[in-house]
Amino acid sequence: MLKNEQQMKPEYRQAVSKVLHYINQNLIADVSLETLAGVANYSPFHFQKIFLTAISETPKQYVMRLRLERAAHYLKVFPNLPVFDIAMGCGFSSPSVFSRAFRNYYQLTPEEFRLIPLSDTSAIAIHFNKINKAFVTDNSFFPTGVLDNNTDAQDYTIITPPPVVKAFNSINIACITTTLNHPESISFAFKSLMQWVIPNELHTLNTKYIGIWLDTPFYTSLDKCRYLAGIILNEELKSKKDIEIIGMKEGKYANFSMTGNIESTLNHLISLNHHYLDEMGYEMAEIICYEIFDECPAYKPYDHINKSLLVPVKTRKR
Repeated sequence: MLKNEQQMKPEYRQAVSKVLHYINQNLIADVSLETLAGVANYSPFHFQKIFLTAISETPKQYVMRLRLERAAHYLKVFPNLPVFDIAMGCGFSSPSVFSRAFRNYYQLTPEEFRLIPLSDTSAIAIHFNKINKAFVTDNSFFPTGVLDNNTDAQDYTIITPPPVVKAFNSINIACITTTLNHPESISFAFKSLMQWVIPNELHTLNTKYIGIWLDTPFYTSLDKCRYLAGIILNEELKSKKDIEIIGMKEGKYANFSMTGNIESTLNHLISLNHHYLDEMGYEMAEIICYEIFDECPAYKPYDHINKSLLVPVKTRKR
C-alpha cells in the first residue's frame, strides 16, 4: 500500500507497485535508479519524483534501508554467519561498503550490533528513529528470556501443539502489498485483493488465503513493514495489473498453528527461532514467514482466525 495512493494517478500507482515487486525479488541484484526506471518505463528523473511521492523515500534510500534492515536481522538470527557473507548476501559490493553504511545508519559496527542483546538493538533503533515505539515497548512483546537467549520455561511463548518440520511443495501466490501502519491493514489488504479475485473467477470454496511477512517491527518501522496478502493459485497465472505473482519454494518448513493478534504471532516466531528450532536441530533458512488462514481475513478479524505458520528451515550446522 502506497503512502499517498489516493493522490496518485492510477498509472503511477501501477508503476510504483511493479517496481516494489521487482525490488522484493531482486534486492541483492542491480536495483540502480536507471534499472528501476526502466522497469517502470519512465525516465530516471521522472520516476524518482513519482517514487518519492509514493513512498516518501527515494529509490536509493528505500533500497539501502531494506538491505540494512535485512543485514540487521541476519546479524541476530544467524550469529555464526560471517559479516562478509552477510554483506554479500544483502547486496553490498564489499564488506567495507557494508560496514560504513551500517555504522552510518545504526551508529554501531556490524560486530558491535551483533553482540548486544536483541532488546537493546530495538532500543537503539528507536533512539535513532529507525522504528516507532508503539509496537515494541510492551514487555509482553519482548519476553526477556527469549531475547537474551535464556530459555527458562516462564520466559518464552509456549507453542501448543509444538512445531514440526515438514516438506512442502512449491506454490504460486497472487498477492498485493500492504504495510502495518493501521491495526486493520491486513484486513484492508485482503478486501482489496478480493476485489480482484472475485471478478477474475479465482474464488472457490477451497481457496486458501495466505499472508507473507517480509519485515518485522524489530528493525523496521510499522508503517514500513511489508506484508503480502494473497491467495494460493491452483493454475498458472501471469502477472496482472496491481497484482504480484510470487512463489513459495519447495523445501522444509517449521510448521505450527495458532490464533492471536499480530503481537502474539511475532512472539510465537521469536520463540520458534530462539527456543524450538535449536532443540529440533534446525535453523531458519530465510527470514520470511508464511501464514495460511483457515478463513478469509477480508471478512473476519485477523485476531480471530486460526492460521498455520510456515518458516523455511535447514539443518543446523554443528
